[in-house]
Amino acid sequence: MALVASILAIATSIGSIVCWIIVLTKLFPSEGVGLGILGIICGLYTFIWGWQNVNQHDIKNIMLIWSFCFGMGIVLNGVLTVAAS
Repeated sequence: MALVASILAIATSIGSIVCWIIVLTKLFPSEGVGLGILGIICGLYTFIWGWQNVNQHDIKNIMLIWSFCFGMGIVLNGVLTVAAS
């Protein structure tokens, strides 16, 4: 069980990183270098910006996948924490 949860946790982390990079590629040209660097430093800013501009940049599917990966990451880390104790 823990092995499956670990593999799924890694997959959701990779999915989150890929979505973050895709949204960053939309953030930089739209908001400029200063806010783009903020998006690199603070992924939460990129996540919120992505949801605020979901229709303008046509990234609804990316944001839904990122939200799913984020939520599943929280759940899987909870499962792994319980399994480790």
